[in-house]
Amino acid sequence: MATQNDNGFRSFSFASAVTANSLVAVSGDNAAQIAATGASSIGVLQNDVAAGNQGSVKLFFASQFGIVTAGAIVTAGNTVYAVTGGGIVGTYANASTVTLGVAVNSGVASDVIEYVPKFNQ
Repeated sequence: MATQNDNGFRSFSFASAVTANSLVAVSGDNAAQIAATGASSIGVLQNDVAAGNQGSVKLFFASQFGIVTAGAIVTAGNTVYAVTGGGIVGTYANASTVTLGVAVNSGVASDVIEYVPKFNQ
């Protein structure tokens, strides 16, 4: 299960070497990589990281939690949306769906997952 990070810093695993002060995006369950676009960025890496190691990321926004809606599947790195009934989903449902952020970890119905509000919405 994920842990909430109100202090704005969070550790992520990096598959490849990344230089400090790079913008990063979620790349899988509790994993990050260099952001492909500014819109996908969730924060800034605070230290140089060798491949396969952990790095500290200063998040643009503190992380949040949501309960995955019945029948839904959320994949880490994908955008999550708020839907009627107080849950979140990983696919855009309809015009009344609200974009929340990007999932830090994956989950299925009734799982509590962590997400980071998106920098560019």
